[in-house]
Amino acid sequence: MNDFIAITPATPAQILPRGIRESTDSDLPAMMEIFNETAGTGSNSPVTRALTLEEVAFQINLYKCDKMPVYVLERDGEVLGWLSINRFCWGSQACHTTGEMGIYVRADHCGTGMGVRLARTAVILGRQYGLETIVGWIMAANLPSQRMAQAIGARLWARMPNIARFGQKRADVLMFGLPLYEELPTEPGDEAASAANGMQTS
Repeated sequence: MNDFIAITPATPAQILPRGIRESTDSDLPAMMEIFNETAGTGSNSPVTRALTLEEVAFQINLYKCDKMPVYVLERDGEVLGWLSINRFCWGSQACHTTGEMGIYVRADHCGTGMGVRLARTAVILGRQYGLETIVGWIMAANLPSQRMAQAIGARLWARMPNIARFGQKRADVLMFGLPLYEELPTEPGDEAASAANGMQTS
């Protein structure tokens, strides 16, 4: 964590998509279950084992203590997905206006456009929190998340071959990036877009 950004709205607040709100402690069990759905698969997530509720709470609290956004997508009282933005993991001073985005969608709602809706929300929030660039790490095998990134205008900026290891299996990790001073592509009906458990941070 660092104190290099004064977190005040850098752009006028925009209305967030329906059903998206700031997370609370009562959301943590549902967020943990969604996060753990792809743990250890070696495809969608870089996580090699399921995280405990305490571990998820610790991670979320770090983001919030750093005054970074963590939001959920709720429908009919159920949390179906969530997003987080944390500070870029390298070069905290020079890269202090860059954030890392994590998008997570419950497995039975993948392909409904929720991932794209959450990703577009992350862009709105990133601008409001004073960020100039947002990036996401995606496993190379996670094609739905790559399509989600492309749907909001993010581009492939880097490919790191074989840096992830799952037992004897190695995997590439991709970085997608989006300058936030560029306008989002306009697409009618986010719900029609396909997205799965999305741009995930380790």
